[in-house]
Amino acid sequence: MFALLLILTGCCHLWSWTAESAAISGPVPVPILKSVAEQQSDGSYFFNYQAADGSYREEVGIVRRSDSKADADDDNDELEVSGIYHYIDDYGQTVEVSYTADKNGFLSHVRRIPINKAIH
Repeated sequence: MFALLLILTGCCHLWSWTAESAAISGPVPVPILKSVAEQQSDGSYFFNYQAADGSYREEVGIVRRSDSKADADDDNDELEVSGIYHYIDDYGQTVEVSYTADKNGFLSHVRRIPINKAIH
């Protein structure tokens, strides 16, 4: 009986140690499959990436000159940003978000793409 109690106690300690170490390690990093980034001399930029979990993001930033001067140090220049990203939610559904940001503020549009289920 003592041996059985000793084995059960050892198993409980091993199980709690394994659960604790899994919680400490945190989420597993998702590999990036593709990544592109470009920066222009005027401050405009472009980037995108695609990850192994199906997530994707693309963004473009364009510097707009506010007047006819092509002065690179002009404080009145404006940055217009637009982009899109998507990911797979916990239910397996693709969520796609498109957005813009400019002098008028930030606007976004969220679209949920239905899951195609096979009909049997």
